[in-house]
Order: sequence, then structure tokens, then C-alpha cells
Amino acid sequence: MNIQQLRYVVAIANSGTFREAASKLFVSQPSLSVAVRELEKELGFLIFTRTTTGTVLTSQGMAFYEKALEVVKGFDSFERQFSQYQAENKEFSVASQHYDFLPPLITAFSKVYPEEKNFRIFESTTIRILDEVAQGDSELGIIYLNNQNRKGLLQRMEKLDLEYVELIPFQTHIYLGQQHPLAKKESLVMSDLLGYPTVRFTQEKDEYLYYSENLVDTTESPRIFNVTDRATLNGILERTDAYATGSGFLDSRSVNGITVIPLADDLDNKMVYIKRHDKNLTVSALKFITVMTNYFAKYNPQNVQESD
Repeated sequence: MNIQQLRYVVAIANSGTFREAASKLFVSQPSLSVAVRELEKELGFLIFTRTTTGTVLTSQGMAFYEKALEVVKGFDSFERQFSQYQAENKEFSVASQHYDFLPPLITAFSKVYPEEKNFRIFESTTIRILDEVAQGDSELGIIYLNNQNRKGLLQRMEKLDLEYVELIPFQTHIYLGQQHPLAKKESLVMSDLLGYPTVRFTQEKDEYLYYSENLVDTTESPRIFNVTDRATLNGILERTDAYATGSGFLDSRSVNGITVIPLADDLDNKMVYIKRHDKNLTVSALKFITVMTNYFAKYNPQNVQESD
């Protein structure tokens, strides 16, 4: 038995139906039903009688509801008091794949919302990003979805009770050192990249393509540099004929000796953020999403090319 189950009982009793309670709690109706069934099994009696018109408390359920209501009210009072005490030191955390738009995005967020004092950005592998959000260590996760990884990642997100919200579609871009033989081209196709080495971010399970941060399949590359941070990736690009893939969402100070060229493909890339299905976003998260959306609109490579 836990406080969340008690909240569920109170909400169902007050609403009269599982459907309405699920809507108010921002959880799925099946998840709510499973949680109550498990609680009833633990207690050894039915809390609710289900009917075609709604849900009513049993006699034992009524006694349980009254006690649960007292506990929930007391816990909520304690939580509010403690949350207010901790508010000034509360940390807002975002987990993300290794994107070069993160530094300017974080800087913009801090300028627009100076009241946000504690901010954590956790750059990691795709698996750890999903786990970070599922476990509540980060409120948001920033990843991409496309035709290569969508099925596998959505299956894992469903298991972790995560959901995603699409931010913006984008075209695959190839990142090259300025001395690369392809650096003068205005656009590229996959055949142009044959024979060149690749720099990519290391993942725990490289055998699964859908965990990769590469926007294209580079398994046939003659040499692969696996790295864990963007500074090393950029350094290799500047010194070799290797290439990397990215979104192209760059401000003028983010290029740093790297040429960025659009790649013609049919991957249907989407930048998305992920969150827990059972949690509402905090004010800090909503602020961050607003700044992120504005950043993508401003530095969308397609808009820049059209203005040129």
C-alpha cells in the first residue's frame, strides 16, 4: 500500500467513475484499474462495486475511503509545507542526447528566466535518458525519432510508461571539418559518404540501431570513432576526413571550425521531448519547452537557407 494508491481511491470515490478519475489524475484508465485491483487484493476485500452506470463504495470500502481521505489530506499538507521550504533550492533537470544546440539553449533559458537558479543538463546515452525520465531524476528527455528508430524506442517508452511530444521536424545534416573533401558541397547524398570514416557517440547496446544517436546507418563505414562528448567529436572532425550527423540547429557561435551540410534522405526526423505519462509538467519544464521551441524556430536550418 502506498500514498498513490490512496489518492486513486479518493479520486475514484469523489468522481464516481474510473474514467473521470483517470482524467483528473492524468493517468490511463487501465493503469488506474490495475492499481486498485492490486490494492484490493492486498487488503482482502473489495473497495468498489463496479456497475454499468458508475462505481460505488462497498461498506468496507467506505470505511477505508474515510481513513484514506484523512491520510491524503495530511500528506498533502506536509508535502506543501516541505515543498515551500525546499522551493529555492529545487533543481530542474533535463536529460538529452549530445546536441550542439544545448549550450545556447541553456544560456537563452537562463537569460529569459533568471529566477531559475538550479539547472542540470544530463547528456548521456539513449537508454540512460529514458531511464532518467522514467525514474524521475530528469523531468524531460530530449531525443529524436525517425523511420529507423521510432518502432524500437516507442516500444521501450511504453514499457517505461513514458510519452513523447513532437517539437519540430528537421533534415539530417552532415558535420565535416572545413578541410574535408566534401566541405564545399551545398548538399549531400549517402553515396557521397561512402569510404569516409565516422564519428559517433557510444551507446550501451550498439547492436540495436534504434538506440544510436547517428541519424543514418554508418555500420558500413571503414573506420568508426566512438566518443562520449562533443568536444572530442569536433576535434576528430577538424583533424580527419571523418563525418558525423546532426540536426543542424546551430547559432553562429556553435560551428567552431565545422562545416554543416544538409543530407538528402527520407528519414522523417522529428525532435521530441519525453516525459512521464503519469506526471504533469512543472512550471520550470513548461518555461524550458517554450524557450526550446523558440530556439528551434529561430535556428531552423531551412529558415536560414530560405532567408539566404
